Amino acid sequence: MTYSPFFVSGVPKSGTTWLGRLLDSHPEISCKGEACMHAFIKSLIAISNEYNGLLLGRSDKFSDSNEFPPLNEAEVYDMGRYFIELRLKSIADPGKADLKLVGEKDPYHVVNFPALNKMFPEAKVIHIIRDGRGVVVSAWHHNLRITAQGVQTAGFDKFMDEAAGQWGAMHRRARETAHLLGGRYLEVRYEDLLADPLPQLKKVLDHLGADSGEEVMRRCLEAASFEKLSKGRAAGQEDSKSFFRKGIADDWKTHMTPTQIQRFDARSGGMLGELGYLG
Repeated sequence: MTYSPFFVSGVPKSGTTWLGRLLDSHPEISCKGEACMHAFIKSLIAISNEYNGLLLGRSDKFSDSNEFPPLNEAEVYDMGRYFIELRLKSIADPGKADLKLVGEKDPYHVVNFPALNKMFPEAKVIHIIRDGRGVVVSAWHHNLRITAQGVQTAGFDKFMDEAAGQWGAMHRRARETAHLLGGRYLEVRYEDLLADPLPQLKKVLDHLGADSGEEVMRRCLEAASFEKLSKGRAAGQEDSKSFFRKGIADDWKTHMTPTQIQRFDARSGGMLGELGYLG
């Protein structure tokens, strides 16, 4: 592939969409959303296993001259890489004369660092982390917007328990496997990016090897500002029908009681404290 690949990861509702929009606003970068690559690779592995079983069955039962070996892991990941490269090429913006980086953001890259490392041993990964309390409140409102009746019937506490478990498990998995990526892995905090965007964006762009001049960064921040994404609202002005609902970091303070916070941390396996969000 002509362009350098990269991937953005983060638990759902952690700011992956915003970070992707920021990067896509850069003249050297294309990052157009989610291609659901993890689902394809999972299916590819299953189909490859089925294919290998078929080969072995044919060899044992129908022919003694079948010399096709089963697919090995490296070949399966080569096919996965080819598919992902096709998807990335499809979003390479022809209008960007200086384009050199093409990436994809997907929350589920968080649990697939080992596979990504095997398919793209050269690719950079940016992992965005958000306070789990903010994640669950954002996810609650998001689900109310798309599946209101079922979510309301279950209630916030049940929803919170499930979200806390997912948030904790996904971060646990990321922390256990990020070492495979070495210096190609970068963590950024959603709260820091929101509060002081220029130095945080510079850190991300420097990691990718893209132009991090202040003028370029300010254009990115303007193009992907909450006001632009929400079509005119200021951060803090809520629209429950919008994907970009409110645009603030600490909305959980008006939604969660101290008891719920304690319960969230317990259900997340203590990940709130481990990531430094308690204290």
